[in-house]
Amino acid sequence: MWYGIAQSALASAGVDFTESLSLLVAGLVGVVWLSAGLIVFLALQHYWSQTRTRLPETPPGPLDHQEAA
Repeated sequence: MWYGIAQSALASAGVDFTESLSLLVAGLVGVVWLSAGLIVFLALQHYWSQTRTRLPETPPGPLDHQEAA
């Protein structure tokens, strides 16, 4: 079977997928960059939300010093 195909003109006929593959590769690279950027953005957003929720402790006011004495 393969020998018959190799002898025919079908074996020498080729299809050029260069343009289609380059578009596919460009799309895959774009998806990878977008997902990496999204991961970085969400990580920074999570970090910033954690630092905002922590309230700094305020030192005791003058009334607290008087009550303690």
